Amino acid sequence: MTEVRRIAIDVMGGDSGPPVTVPAALAALKKHPLLQITLVGDEQQITPLLTSLSPNDATRVDIVHTSVAISAHARPDKVLRGSRDSSMFIAVDRVRQGLADACVSAGNTGALLMAGRHLLDAIPGIDKPAIMATLPATRSGGYSYLLDVGANVSNNAAELYQFALMGSVLASSLSERPHARVALLNIGAEANKGTPEIQQAASLLADSPELNYIGFIEGNQLYDGVADVIVCDGFTGNITIKTSAGAVKVIQGLLTKTIRAGWYFRLLSLFARPLLLGIQKELNPARYNGATLVGLSGIIVKSHGHASQDGFEHAIRHAIKQVEDDVPALIAGKMNHASE
Repeated sequence: MTEVRRIAIDVMGGDSGPPVTVPAALAALKKHPLLQITLVGDEQQITPLLTSLSPNDATRVDIVHTSVAISAHARPDKVLRGSRDSSMFIAVDRVRQGLADACVSAGNTGALLMAGRHLLDAIPGIDKPAIMATLPATRSGGYSYLLDVGANVSNNAAELYQFALMGSVLASSLSERPHARVALLNIGAEANKGTPEIQQAASLLADSPELNYIGFIEGNQLYDGVADVIVCDGFTGNITIKTSAGAVKVIQGLLTKTIRAGWYFRLLSLFARPLLLGIQKELNPARYNGATLVGLSGIIVKSHGHASQDGFEHAIRHAIKQVEDDVPALIAGKMNHASE
């Protein structure tokens, strides 16, 4: 287990940049005495945000200056062709050089994926990396994990099987579930449903002693907590995760609209305040922020571009936990066992 956790932060990534990413990094620093952070970005924007640092904490922070940032709308291949001096590329390269144990960025997802694939080797036995996101669940524990949510457009059965192996390791690390239940997202729970790729993947998962495979689940079961890890191709996963985010916004909007509709509803909302606050807490996207790019030799955590300070700090906590458990090594071991 790594004692000192060194995290490189792409300070310039995301919609807000340093005003969100730097305070989030400092908040994480105060909660984790062994944490060291490298802030990669524009020093002129970073330095004024460090005034609250104690002298002791200041020794655990260093700055790598660059004023170059990857736009959220930039072509992903730009990071390789013309932006190697960007905060994102440098932060990922710190992991490659062994100067950081993990990288956290709220920047352009495609560019981050491109930089990760270019700079870091794939774990032996992994054909394609995947992005794994956190989902709210109604059962005790409150979380399930979905992959892939956008690293790939399509995947074959062998790749889905690899996603299942990686997802089970990461779920065990983040949620301390040693026997994570794995399911395949499908259009039906019946054994004869699904594409040939899903049918073939189901056979691979069912035959694997490395997995606690429970079968197919449908979209309406995503949040029931039936499975700890839900596997699908990147196209399906990306649509699923974005549809879910849109549904949460609709629910929050409808609650607010209903309360404001008249004095009677406003009065009722006062009595129901503890309930409403509980619902708001459960739906708070900050609780689920931090998607991991799994399958590479280093740890990369992607924060949502719209993340608040709390949300970005949550992504940093994801990275710290994975460093503590050395998740890439655990995945490599899992792949070795699966191939024997």
